[in-house]
Amino acid sequence: MLRLLRWLLLSVLALLMLLALLLGFSSKPDLYGGYQQGRAYFAANGELLSLQLADDQRYRLKLPLQDIAPALQQATLLYEDRDFYQHFGLDVSAIARAFWQSVVRQGRRQGASTISMQLARLRYKLNTSNLAGKLRQVAYALYLERHFSKDQLLEAYFNYAPYGGNIEGVAAASLIYFGKEAADLTLPEALALSVIPQNPNLRSPLSNNGQQQLEHARQRLTAIWQQQPEAVKLGSEPQLPLDLPLHYFTRADIPQLAPHFVNQLRQQGRQQGRFYTSLQLPLQQRFEQQLSRYLKRQQAKGINNASALLIKRSTLQVLAWLGSADFNSEAIAGQVDGVTAQRSPGSALKPFVYALALQQGLIHPQSLLTDLPRRYGSFNPENFDRQFTGPVSATTALINSRNLPAVQLQAQLQQPDFYQWLATAGVPLNQPASHYGLALVLGGMELSMAQLVQLYAMLGNGGLWQPLAWQQQPDQAEQPQLLLSPEAAFLTLDMLRQHPRVQSGLLSELTVQHPVAWKTGTSYAFRDAWAIGLSGDYVLAVWLGNFDGSSNPNLVGRTAAGPLFFELMALLPDNAPENTRLFSAAASLNLKKVPLCRRSGDLPNKYCPQTEPGWFIPGVSPIKVSEVHRAVPVDLASGLRACMHQPGLTELKVFEFWPSEVSKALQQAGIVLAKPPPYQQACPDKLLLSRQPPQIRSPQPQLTYLVEQQVNADADKKLAQQKIALQASFDGAVTQAHWFANNRYLGAVAPGETLFWQGQPGQVKLTVVDDLGGAASVTIRVSEAATLTAVTQQVSSE
Repeated sequence: MLRLLRWLLLSVLALLMLLALLLGFSSKPDLYGGYQQGRAYFAANGELLSLQLADDQRYRLKLPLQDIAPALQQATLLYEDRDFYQHFGLDVSAIARAFWQSVVRQGRRQGASTISMQLARLRYKLNTSNLAGKLRQVAYALYLERHFSKDQLLEAYFNYAPYGGNIEGVAAASLIYFGKEAADLTLPEALALSVIPQNPNLRSPLSNNGQQQLEHARQRLTAIWQQQPEAVKLGSEPQLPLDLPLHYFTRADIPQLAPHFVNQLRQQGRQQGRFYTSLQLPLQQRFEQQLSRYLKRQQAKGINNASALLIKRSTLQVLAWLGSADFNSEAIAGQVDGVTAQRSPGSALKPFVYALALQQGLIHPQSLLTDLPRRYGSFNPENFDRQFTGPVSATTALINSRNLPAVQLQAQLQQPDFYQWLATAGVPLNQPASHYGLALVLGGMELSMAQLVQLYAMLGNGGLWQPLAWQQQPDQAEQPQLLLSPEAAFLTLDMLRQHPRVQSGLLSELTVQHPVAWKTGTSYAFRDAWAIGLSGDYVLAVWLGNFDGSSNPNLVGRTAAGPLFFELMALLPDNAPENTRLFSAAASLNLKKVPLCRRSGDLPNKYCPQTEPGWFIPGVSPIKVSEVHRAVPVDLASGLRACMHQPGLTELKVFEFWPSEVSKALQQAGIVLAKPPPYQQACPDKLLLSRQPPQIRSPQPQLTYLVEQQVNADADKKLAQQKIALQASFDGAVTQAHWFANNRYLGAVAPGETLFWQGQPGQVKLTVVDDLGGAASVTIRVSEAATLTAVTQQVSSE
């Protein structure tokens, strides 16, 4: 009998050697062929947001060996394969011991599988209940040992091992049973996981009986562990009792946090593996609680749903994402994601019409606009309050969300116009420009909250547009695009900063309030209420409405969305230095702040009664000297207007002389201005010209001025070599004059001073205006002469 058994054993070994030899010369196998991972999404601080099944309905995640707790590695080797790092895939002594015990002595069956053999069974899905299956298992174990290191094999074992039910791999088991990463397991937890794969059905923590069996096995392993001298080296804590009962979570306890955010990640193709996001879970949860409290207070008004999105302005990383008030509520269609849903923005797009107008030199922040009714073909826009305020500064028109000035500005935009600019910024415009017309600025199209925050982030990022970022570490794969000039972006931001915040009771009066640049929007028929703004390194947007598109007269941006916006803003950490940087003009910006006449928004003449500081872009902004305030000689005896001022007989009184359109607007707005008295007598024409206009001395009209440019062919840069001197003579009463090129402001000089201007190629109309209102113009042509500083040959192709 023994002789027969010996012969069988030798035959089996010979067959195994033959199989191993054949496999050893074959190509390296794919250790994870067909391995399907589930999805695990983590918040910025490592909190698990969601763990989802793989396509084969199993919880499974791949994990590198270095991210598995050393105690778990050592405990598993101690329990499953103590000589793993010494044998070649087969533990001969264990096989002999098992053979003797199970076959020769007919005793209790003993296992002799090594970790390599168990991995072979799991990787190749082998049936090892018969001799043929066992032989294949051994052969594949030798095959794997031939091509992979011990660490690679141990890592793969941990990724394939069964841990009860449909839970496979130590990464998923650790997250489900203990709510933590495998690297963070305590020693008792590591010991518990180590004993499950040997009998995952009997020792599964998913049932009470399984927990009892698992506890018995864990206690046995604990006794063995405590006898090992390596325990102290592995950082175990002897003072902590290892036999204390453990608490196990179940699959029902798997978190499902920020569900709209997680769904968005899935839709973007992030469907296998582990994803570490930028979401700030504590902030997300505070936002959810505050939004819920706010909506409870608004129930009487029929407002029961809202969305919010918070991003980090500098990187566009998502920090909080609330797609609806309640993901599980069918009453509000809570599974619809309000952050990605296409909705009408109302007036929330107006700042970008103003930004383009600033960039194209149509206005500066204090430019006077007219809030008056005007028809554009069949389009007859109205203000929200159906009233008209007459003359209004650009800043006031923007922060008060006046429709008519915004439409007028959109009508003047070109290269790009507003439609072209929105398309460049990635806003979906499914119809031609003619379909939207001038209603674009009033929300006559749809875009998502996610797209809207990208636009607003530009205002704080120097005009740079960039996509939203989801990762914990920002991805720089896509380069930002400059869609607004840095000057126009900053000025628009500064205008929005002057928008008074919504006051919400005594608390707001007692707390320090940092600047916030914000804007509201209300869509047609009161379907959407928006508030969006910037503060510090944040961009926050909120929306209130109904996903079915039903209207509610209480859905007004300022009164419905504004209070929620500031309640959420109050939850953000304070960062005063970042806020200071956001609202301070960088030294590199081509901006200047000068005194402007408060009434007209232009440079003050000597009669302007009040001034205020205002920004403009040199060479771009349409700034001119104000001609509104003028001194009129009034006869002291009759009180009538005299032809000329005669000290002792007349006095000078200042009156406002507005252009006819503005004068009409003032009348319609109910503003009555004092008018100068009628003339005492007819005045000769020469007396009506009571001041000498300037006379331009340089440059000479109708001449061509050659401005040399030095061209660096390698760097493709031009360096100025010559400037044109601007000189003029003025009336003796003049104290200051201002130069313009094609209505673009160049600078100011005192009489006798010269202003040097770097000419721009083309036909240029130069104008000088003094502070008495006198003006003179000259038209010249400027040509460019280029000198190449680097000899290179360039070939252009289409």
